[in-house]
Amino acid sequence: MKKSLIIFTFLLTFSYVNAQKNRYAVKKASNAVALISSEMELSDEQTQFLEKTLYTKYAENGLKIKGKDLSQEEKKEIYKKAFVSTRKVLREQFSEDEVKFIIRLERQSNQ
Repeated sequence: MKKSLIIFTFLLTFSYVNAQKNRYAVKKASNAVALISSEMELSDEQTQFLEKTLYTKYAENGLKIKGKDLSQEEKKEIYKKAFVSTRKVLREQFSEDEVKFIIRLERQSNQ
């Protein structure tokens, strides 16, 4: 019983800390999607797909970089790999021109 209580407390604490880390990714993805959807006509399905894709990108980048004491070059390489993989994922739902426009708007939302 005592072990179960300790494990439950640990898991609860871990989930709270994990949720705290992802708030940044949620906010950044929702800001980008808001700008993109205001400029493009997207279906609800496309909007959800886009938000999920961008959230995954930002959350994974954060996990790979945060607290790792990486150099700027190492960070740049992580961002480059994320850009390439995100572009591939976006091509599943959008045309090449739409992907380019989405990327441009995403960059604009980050400034």
